[in-house]
Amino acid sequence: MNSEHQDGKTEPASNATAGALSELQAKQKLPFAAEKDSHLFFQEVIKLLIKEFDNRRKKFVPTENFQVFYHGIGWNFQRQEKEGFKPHSGELEKVSTGCEIKLDRIVANDMAVISDFILETANRMEEGLLCKLTEEMASVTKETGNTVSIPKGGSLAEAFLEMIKTTQMGVDRDGKVSRPTLFLNDPGFIEKLQREIIERGPDFQKQIEVARNEQDQQALAREAERLARYDNLE
Repeated sequence: MNSEHQDGKTEPASNATAGALSELQAKQKLPFAAEKDSHLFFQEVIKLLIKEFDNRRKKFVPTENFQVFYHGIGWNFQRQEKEGFKPHSGELEKVSTGCEIKLDRIVANDMAVISDFILETANRMEEGLLCKLTEEMASVTKETGNTVSIPKGGSLAEAFLEMIKTTQMGVDRDGKVSRPTLFLNDPGFIEKLQREIIERGPDFQKQIEVARNEQDQQALAREAERLARYDNLE
């Protein structure tokens, strides 16, 4: 394909394009001359953000329960339920978080914008993680039917005791019982629960402790049974 000029001569379009591109590159000025350094700087900021979020994640998900995928987007697993172990599957989901940085702060060379970006983004990521965890827990409990209802005007203390009796404990890699974490979306519930337990007196508190100990022993017995299956393979 050829391109025509006013003098009637023609030349290959590729040569004309290359010439125009070279001229454009010669005139173009980058907003940041240190393009490589700015890219490395951005990488370091993202690393700090990841470190900040990881520290917050540990409040909700212990490091030993955190898995890193180096390839693939899905996984299969078995979950212990009332009827025994049942197969399930999961798949990675894209999670995004928005953050606003005002241009006038950059123009003013406000260095605090870097730390503000990290903290604000980590805050939003933490909120998103907690929301996702709550949704997942609600979905699993609804699926398995392991729920405890609190009637209007009912006792939080009684519901708490029932939760302990119906929730299985886990055992970590060191052979220690790992008790589940109680998530409440209203801080006032925690204060009310603590107050009710104290008001019910020592006898009720003893019932809670007995229920916990029973669940601990059941967890250790299940773990011993699980480990025994590996011994039988020898």
